[in-house]
Amino acid sequence: MRSSPISPLARASALALRLPLVLLPILVVLSWSRPAHAYAWMIRHGYGGCNVCHADPSGGELLTAYGRAQGDLLLRMHYGKDDSSAAASTTDTSGASFDSFDSFDEDDGGGAAAPKAHEEKPKAEAKSEGDDGVAKSAAFMWGLFPTPDFLLLGGSYRHVVVANAGGVRTFPMQADLYGQLSLGRLRFGGSIGASRVANNSPHARAAQVTTANDGNQWNLLSRTHWVGVDLGGQRQVTVRAGRLNLPFGLRIPEHIMWVRDATRTDRESDQSHGLAVAYNGEKLRGEVMGLAGNYQINPDKYRERGYSMFMEYRVSTPLAVGVSSLLTFAKADAITREQDSTTRGAHGAFARIVISEPLVLLAEGDVLHLSRHTIGYTGLAQLDWELVQGLHLMPAAEVLDAGHRTTPPGPGLPELDKVPGAGQPGFGGWLSADWFFLPHLEARVDAIGRQNGGMFMVQLHAYL
Repeated sequence: MRSSPISPLARASALALRLPLVLLPILVVLSWSRPAHAYAWMIRHGYGGCNVCHADPSGGELLTAYGRAQGDLLLRMHYGKDDSSAAASTTDTSGASFDSFDSFDEDDGGGAAAPKAHEEKPKAEAKSEGDDGVAKSAAFMWGLFPTPDFLLLGGSYRHVVVANAGGVRTFPMQADLYGQLSLGRLRFGGSIGASRVANNSPHARAAQVTTANDGNQWNLLSRTHWVGVDLGGQRQVTVRAGRLNLPFGLRIPEHIMWVRDATRTDRESDQSHGLAVAYNGEKLRGEVMGLAGNYQINPDKYRERGYSMFMEYRVSTPLAVGVSSLLTFAKADAITREQDSTTRGAHGAFARIVISEPLVLLAEGDVLHLSRHTIGYTGLAQLDWELVQGLHLMPAAEVLDAGHRTTPPGPGLPELDKVPGAGQPGFGGWLSADWFFLPHLEARVDAIGRQNGGMFMVQLHAYL
């Protein structure tokens, strides 16, 4: 587990923790007056799967042309005369292939032509749009550098200001470029980026391809790189080999939320090399991956081998439920640095529920097990309330007990005490606001309260 030891409750943290619990029922009541039309997050617009809008069949990072078009139509805020927002569009997305824009990183996609929301509008009035009615600024680099159909390009730069008990820091959280080359059914994809983190940081280092680790130097990293092939009459099956995001649980962008951190399944640096098979059908989607280990960490004893998988079924238009399972084996633990053979697992369920058109609930619960520790668990409930198109309020509540170590941490040392988060339940709360204020630009504010202290984050995100 990568979270720091959890200390007694602080007054400021308690306030941030309780805010989501107070707001959840209020938001449900305020939102109930409108009928449910879609899915949660982008489920609210009729998208349940991810392969239509993302290069990764399970979602994340690189967008397809269709994903860019839908992002411009449905995600960002529109100003002035509203001709092209989701509310103004008469396009019916109820029959579209299911998709999920995993918000934070502006995810990736897969093919299909974008809907022509302005087809009836005279071309003379659509100066900022292409012939298909899609704003030119939705394309790569705001449309300044057109790309051929067989090439997808994208990128993310995310800058953050963090304030906590230790002071105020500002740094680039992410600086990545993404790409995919398609040759018929054969696809080559990956990312390249840069990071600078401290020697003991649990983040970024596992994705590095260079190893200048004195804490003050930049390193190249590659979170994903893979080759894949699409199979089936409608390309509903994708087989990939390489360094891939682990298929598990809700694919959310908040990589420090406990359901991603404690299960070690975030998209920040928890990827692994291996072979994966993904399926995206009309109501059922899923992916299973055989893990060969992360070959960007050394030595080999720290590489976790095993499997990771999820399966999700769309029960109805406003409801999708899924299950996840992960099991790995290693000769030593790369996170805890325990030098004994380690078996680790996480198994659970998740759901995405459209309560009403502006309000979506994401929920996940997982059981955790780790060698030499008692059984643990983690859970998340997050609401996404779209106040107006492009502006989201997101309260969340989370719980974690990663398990208590049953053996002393070393020879002659006493056993560790049970504390919230490790042997006892620890609680956390988030209150976030996310604003997609211009094409390719996002601003986000997070107030996080946990029993080990609070944190306030402000982020500016530019995605290409």
